[in-house]
Amino acid sequence: MNYYIVEDQCDPRELIQKYIQEDFPQLHLTGFAENYTSAIKQIPTVQPNLLLLDINLGSHDGFELLDYLHNQGLYCPKLIIFITAYVDSDRILKAFEYYPLRYITKPIDRKKLQISIDQAIHQQNLMQSQVQDKIPIRGFHSNKLRVPKIKGEIELLDLDQILFLQSSHEGQLTKIYCTQHSNPIVSSRHLGYFKELLLEHPQFFTVSQSILVNLNYLKSYIHQSKTLILHNWQDPILASRRGGEDLKRWLCGG
Repeated sequence: MNYYIVEDQCDPRELIQKYIQEDFPQLHLTGFAENYTSAIKQIPTVQPNLLLLDINLGSHDGFELLDYLHNQGLYCPKLIIFITAYVDSDRILKAFEYYPLRYITKPIDRKKLQISIDQAIHQQNLMQSQVQDKIPIRGFHSNKLRVPKIKGEIELLDLDQILFLQSSHEGQLTKIYCTQHSNPIVSSRHLGYFKELLLEHPQFFTVSQSILVNLNYLKSYIHQSKTLILHNWQDPILASRRGGEDLKRWLCGG
């Protein structure tokens, strides 16, 4: 697997490269960019598997970089690790709209970087096996959800047994609550991954940035408090303001 670094500061860029070279000598650095302009020119050419992307790039940011590549139909890596000195909630929520593998804050923690790279390698191997075996990414059967777990195991879940999915560990993981399990199933993938997989199943509804609910289990919805009550689940689930409005329109047939 190869990787590319977009980081406008020399010290963290060299530190990332040093850690990866020492801990993952099998990986190949295809290049790096110090700014937005260099990155949009080089990334489509070298086509890295993994992109380590600083969000703050001076006059531009990493989100603009990804938007440009997508909007122009240019190559954009599927595996993205965001790196930033900023930890505000708005920026974190914005970052996870791009389905990154991880979100690492500066100063760079070597252990967190190792975990992130391990996850990237695992996901790259999974994608390669799907191509080799010609297995559709949406799973073996239309009524099954394939759930990658932290230790590399993949569990198949019946869609009609899933109550809701919840983002966990600052958006890095997903907890899946089912009728047949007393404890949640923890997936190594972020919630955005499952949102994309479940697009063809409209019963799974986004009620907030962190929760995806199976509306087949919806018992009641109180719009004033943005509260959902589910069958087979004791605790109320809170919708966001936007999620609550969307749910109200859906329930009213709008």
